[in-house]
Amino acid sequence: MKVILVGILLILVVGCAGPGVEVRAPTAEPTVRPEAPVVSPPTVVQPPINLAEAAQYIERGQLEEAIALYKKALESNPKDAGLHYNLGNAYFQKGLLQEAIAQYKGALEINPGDKDSHVNLGAAYDEIGQLEEAVIEHKKALEIDPKDPEAHYNLGVTYEKKGLKAEAEQEFRIYEELSARPSP
Repeated sequence: MKVILVGILLILVVGCAGPGVEVRAPTAEPTVRPEAPVVSPPTVVQPPINLAEAAQYIERGQLEEAIALYKKALESNPKDAGLHYNLGNAYFQKGLLQEAIAQYKGALEINPGDKDSHVNLGAAYDEIGQLEEAVIEHKKALEIDPKDPEAHYNLGVTYEKKGLKAEAEQEFRIYEELSARPSP
């Protein structure tokens, strides 16, 4: 039945076309019009950022250059906790403590288990006098790694600033046992 209907339809279409009109069977390929080319949008290729160069800048005390490289790297990798951490360290060394705190927090949003970000965030809080926040961050670092000598030392320093002499001495003892280096 379908074949008969298709045949009748074809006869009607061909018959109605009239003389001199060419009827073409449909093709599977679409017709391409040369007047409407398809062009892909241009892509901008950025050269890779050399993070070793940023570390060298820090070693040479060229903090502005290191900060610029880390910020540029974060533009293309905003979820890289290590970049936030390193940028925080550069800010810390430059004395830009609020900026350092923001970067350490950014690193911890991405990787809450980053002990070093907790240690450095605590140190930054300590530097600006937010001692309660410093204690919290040092303790978080010690929850992650109870044998981290730096976290014990920094917690001792913060306790000392808070006037908690016994707690400070305890942390300094632990630091000495773990690092085999004398405390100040």
